[in-house]
Amino acid sequence: MKKNQTAFVKLCLADALIRLMQERPWAEIGVSEVCELSGVGRTTFYRHCDCKGSMDELLLFKLCYDWERYELLHREEAECDIGCTLLRYIYESRELVLLMYRNGLEGALRRAFERLTAAAVPAGGNDYLRSFYSYGYFGVICRWIERGFDDSPEQLCGYVREAIGGGCKKANESAAGGIS
Repeated sequence: MKKNQTAFVKLCLADALIRLMQERPWAEIGVSEVCELSGVGRTTFYRHCDCKGSMDELLLFKLCYDWERYELLHREEAECDIGCTLLRYIYESRELVLLMYRNGLEGALRRAFERLTAAAVPAGGNDYLRSFYSYGYFGVICRWIERGFDDSPEQLCGYVREAIGGGCKKANESAAGGIS
């Protein structure tokens, strides 16, 4: 199956899963229902998903697929500040993010943010830096979710910049204080 066809099938499955999640809890949703609602056969489902336990991969795929499209539409903004662009995307995708969070799919969200933030660290970049960025943003986003997205993406960008800038300033002051 071609890449575009595979993406289309996964998006159909993901959209059906999201509709079902809007009606009832994640744990109560079966593969048969997702297949029936999406119009995709079970064999095709299992070609793309190993088991019911991997249905969360469909949601992760949707988040990443939609992010790629969003990033293309906001290319200049992303080149200037990928972190703030990501926060704006998450804000626009908050219905799905909240749905996943409320259904206990924090692991899938974390994996999505690992993939989404990978672009923010230069290719060949340090794995520690990539983890710091990914998990740090994930923590900020989880708190944002818990608070009901009460701050705008721009406010959150400001908080992150302030925290990073303040941390760098304190580290530099400590280093300078140790050199006499």
